[in-house]
Amino acid sequence: MKKVLLVVVGSFLLGIGVFNSVEARGEEKAATQSIESKESDGEFIDPDDKKPRATRAVAGSRTVKIEKIYFEITDGTKNVTPVPMPKTNFSVSYSLDGKETLLHEGRTNVTGEIAGLSFPNIPNEVTSLIVRFYLGNSERGFVQRYNRKPYTFHHARTIPANSVINVSSNTARFGVAGNPDTYFYNYVAAKINYIFEQSVQEYSNNVAKANDLFPDTKPFELAPINMNFEKDQMIDKSNGFNKNGHLGGGVPDIVVADRSDRTRFIDPVILKRTVMHEWTHWNWYRYAYAPSGGYEGQYSYNANPRVSYKEGWALINDEMFARNYDLDWIDSLVQTDKYNGVNRLFGKSTNMTVLLVLYDLIDVISKDEDYSIALRYLDEELSELEQKKLSLGIMHTVMAESKATTLQEFLTYLEKNYVRTKNDKAKFAKVLEVNGLSRDGSFTLDNDGNPLKVPLAAPATAEDSAILDKDE
Repeated sequence: MKKVLLVVVGSFLLGIGVFNSVEARGEEKAATQSIESKESDGEFIDPDDKKPRATRAVAGSRTVKIEKIYFEITDGTKNVTPVPMPKTNFSVSYSLDGKETLLHEGRTNVTGEIAGLSFPNIPNEVTSLIVRFYLGNSERGFVQRYNRKPYTFHHARTIPANSVINVSSNTARFGVAGNPDTYFYNYVAAKINYIFEQSVQEYSNNVAKANDLFPDTKPFELAPINMNFEKDQMIDKSNGFNKNGHLGGGVPDIVVADRSDRTRFIDPVILKRTVMHEWTHWNWYRYAYAPSGGYEGQYSYNANPRVSYKEGWALINDEMFARNYDLDWIDSLVQTDKYNGVNRLFGKSTNMTVLLVLYDLIDVISKDEDYSIALRYLDEELSELEQKKLSLGIMHTVMAESKATTLQEFLTYLEKNYVRTKNDKAKFAKVLEVNGLSRDGSFTLDNDGNPLKVPLAAPATAEDSAILDKDE
């Protein structure tokens, strides 16, 4: 059975760019510096507190090593799945005579471990090392409160008699004793941090696969953005990417709203969709520089086709990520939707229509069309899942190269540059046909199902600077 640690939350102001990108390995040789000691605001129960400790009566110093420190974060209940802290900034220090001395700043590895650190000349009077985790890193951004302080987890670890710290496979909960909400919301913050890193790795790896297949395409460029999340903030309001910041300060950020129904944070799909969705908006904005716009719902009609595309683009990425690349259960929804006797999707400018058109470009087996972006270019045997990931990576290169702001622009660029043979063009045309699009990729019907007299056109400017998403 895994041990459960009660760990306190420290408060320490960090932002993007605080730590250098230092992996959590190697010997620490840099001179230490003194910093003010931080007060903890919670309880820590050390499961190894019976180990022998050094005492102040012993003079001299010794080398202390961290062989491994690895935690999976929980709120202490059976309802949640513990999560590690991969690629997360941390610091190591010790406190003596009212002063705290910084020993090391680094980043956990891809699995969430601190490993292979060595600190010489640690006074024998020092009985523990202080480890602080800051949820995020300077390359992708941090999970932070609305005061712009990243979530910071504090752990004091006893130095054992052999001066080698080795902690693994422990679950830990961070918070304030007697306040269960702190444990739950710190767990959710850690889960956002974990999913954030997963999103970065998944997206980057898919694009890298496309780069391997098409060596002239450019690799994905990561840029940092912070995610705001906190108890009682934005309860049941829209999540959103804000190109000018949620307070209008000019620095882009993301808001993950609190929910009155907390089970939505425990659900295995919803939070993954939220994090990937908003982060995808950030990437799309960076590459296409397109203005935003609001919408009523995923099935609602958007007179501005740009809205349908930017939401559909985020939806295809979040759905593939959260549902293991499987939307076969709604693959025919554009053709079969019937709400109050009306098909809301076929040929119409909606977020859901764009999502399912893009899925038709990715799926390998379909009942009504047999086009797949990656299939034409495969030079090795790939599983269906691997083919879908490759197709999504290729779609990123199309988005990045074309800087398309509408589905029609995206499809036009895709066909011109990646659909070359007569047979493939016929299959590609079938994708457009079964979704009610014209041969040039434009929408064909208005909200009432009548043929459009003129194609929908995106306005020259946007009405707002935020992309606010319905939590559906």
